[in-house]
Amino acid sequence: MLRPSRALARPAIAIAGLLAILAAGVPSHGAVTREDVERAIRDGLRYLKQEQRADGSWDDVSQQAKTGTTSLVTLALLTAGEKPDSPSIRNALTHLRRFGPEDLRSTYAIALQTMVFAAAEPERDQLRIAANVNWLESAQIKPPRRPPGCWTYNEAPQGGDNSNTQYALLGLNAASEVGVPVKAEVWALARLYWENTQRRDGGWGYHAGDQFSTSSMTCAGVSSLVITGSKRFQGAEYLQGALIHNCGQGATSPSLQNAIDWLGANFSIGQNFPMGQQWKHYFLYGLERAGRLAGIRFFGQHDWYRLGAEELVRTQDRLSGFWRGATEQPVVATSFALLFLAKGRAPVLVNKLRHGPRGDWNHDPDDVRNLVAVVSRDWKNLLTWQVVDPAVASVADLLQAPIVFLNGHRVPALTAPAKQNLRDYVEQGGFLLADACCSSPDFDSGFKQLMQELFPDQGFKLRPLADDHPVWRAKHLLTPGAYPLWGIEHGCRTVVIYSPKDLSCYWNQAEHSPTNTAVILATRVGQNIVDYATGRELPADKLVVREVHDFKVAPVQRNALRIAKLQHAGQWNVAPLAVPNLMEALRKPPLSFDVVINHKELSPRDPSLIYYPLIYLHGRAAFSFTKEDLDALRRHLEPGGGTLFGDAACGSPPFDAAFRRFVTELLPNNPLVSIPRDDELYSTKVGFDLADSQYTKAGGGGKDFPQLEGVKINGHWAIIYSKYDIGCALERHSGLDCKGYTYESALKIAANIVIYSTLP
Repeated sequence: MLRPSRALARPAIAIAGLLAILAAGVPSHGAVTREDVERAIRDGLRYLKQEQRADGSWDDVSQQAKTGTTSLVTLALLTAGEKPDSPSIRNALTHLRRFGPEDLRSTYAIALQTMVFAAAEPERDQLRIAANVNWLESAQIKPPRRPPGCWTYNEAPQGGDNSNTQYALLGLNAASEVGVPVKAEVWALARLYWENTQRRDGGWGYHAGDQFSTSSMTCAGVSSLVITGSKRFQGAEYLQGALIHNCGQGATSPSLQNAIDWLGANFSIGQNFPMGQQWKHYFLYGLERAGRLAGIRFFGQHDWYRLGAEELVRTQDRLSGFWRGATEQPVVATSFALLFLAKGRAPVLVNKLRHGPRGDWNHDPDDVRNLVAVVSRDWKNLLTWQVVDPAVASVADLLQAPIVFLNGHRVPALTAPAKQNLRDYVEQGGFLLADACCSSPDFDSGFKQLMQELFPDQGFKLRPLADDHPVWRAKHLLTPGAYPLWGIEHGCRTVVIYSPKDLSCYWNQAEHSPTNTAVILATRVGQNIVDYATGRELPADKLVVREVHDFKVAPVQRNALRIAKLQHAGQWNVAPLAVPNLMEALRKPPLSFDVVINHKELSPRDPSLIYYPLIYLHGRAAFSFTKEDLDALRRHLEPGGGTLFGDAACGSPPFDAAFRRFVTELLPNNPLVSIPRDDELYSTKVGFDLADSQYTKAGGGGKDFPQLEGVKINGHWAIIYSKYDIGCALERHSGLDCKGYTYESALKIAANIVIYSTLP
């Protein structure tokens, strides 16, 4: 007979509409997309490589800069993804290695060359980098020369400018990051220079004492303050052994905040304010550094990367791939544009949460910056961080990073919208990391109260992490209890990890005291938490707008597709939002399916089970059913009946063993078999082509067909099973021990199974 499950088939055009929705992803807030930027980068790379000369150089129009243009272009190519062993880079490096600092005698050229050597093959060029550092150190203007702490074009004893000074610091910073030491007094003197020459309005001009500030030079001031601050400036806080003196007095910089405020008040992406089109692309590269290094997403109300990407995509020569500036040759303007586009879109790993009481969120300005830098080096990928106010940011804004960080000294004061956003962020797949700065008892009690408010259910209680929790071995093998970590379990994983003992102050000291044993331990704990929370999976770049499901209850249409979730004793609801996430994707306009968003929780013997074409069985612990339960399920799966879809949460071995035993008891004459790769379930005959499904790192990584098994009854897969996780992935939960598929692949696999279950 024809059961209700078979009456739900949709026309092919509806399925095509569904596939178009899922394949297209989430629409962008702005006009520019990730694909637009990738195309612009590809075209810019093509143009620059075409302009390279036979000797590996590019046209260095200024003898004063000598190899400066070649270094700038090479740096842009490397940043945009060109490999060090590519012909273009090999030839450029061969050319650049012909020149030492005694040949160049130019701040720009030496600083840019240093950045290239550090980005390409730092081990090979270590001695060259060290020689450049020595030249830059000696070229810094020293007292009593004026103005002290800056650089000019060459070794002149005085008369420096802010442009040469920022590039000298960029070169020194690049050297420092690959292990070449820089004298402490160089950082300190440079910081004093930027603080002492800042104009009253918060900005800087080209020279100290200029009558007006410019966007490009104020960006230079922001990045220079961050660089010199992370190297030398630590306020009153310092370490003595494992003891932090003046804890939490890491001292935020008024000069830095004033400069950020100036950029917000005078923001204009289409010009180098107030100079119009002069050095516009130079300014954009400076804006990228200022925003990324200072952890800023919005200058004022302006999303600097999205707006800059829109401007550059719009103004690129679509035929040749170059950019041209009013005062910049195409090769130079194109290099600055590529540096902005490629480096500025670096994935955001951590959102540092701004909250009250006033300023309590930022006692250690370099804590998250330093932790993210360590993870970036370990993952060998540029990652960044940013400050976000949960009271005004949307959940989609928060989801730009897989981790949010909350800390302070006092009871955290969050508005009602901020609390709701945090709760929604966690439910949509986010992870909350927190610590009590300076082990503050006030923050400790306030944070625990906040967690009770956000997660009132007893099942989501904040508890000490168990000794066998994977966080203790996620990256470094740590003794359980090395730090007193607490956590909240939600669905398939721990979604909150909290340390009542200080972590952030030790992270803040990582640049100053990298060999301190307390700093090393705190950093390793931080790395383990990051690796656990992310599964070492890279976040998407900034232009990928995160999808937020609202799960609003819509009127149920006649014949709307419903999914039942089977209750059992094996932690049957560890992914409570898996089905709503899937159904929300399936119902998006243009409508492909009329669906009921939320699953129906049913026992096997519930008489209404007949109305559900697809039964979902998921969990992470062993389970079993009674004979009466099995009889009811067997009747449901009879020829022409429903489909049962199961998966093991995070690849749980206990659930996997129980599921196999369950199938043997349910259908003793129909064993589970591997679903062959040529089955229509994996193909566009049903929905998506699943041949390149992406496995998580815990699942082995790589792309391949899903590993699905099933039981066929009268030519129809009545049971479909995945020993690799799908349900937790649908909640965007990732973890280092979660064997399964990425969210995008899990969505496609589940969509195919849903569509298959409705076909006649």
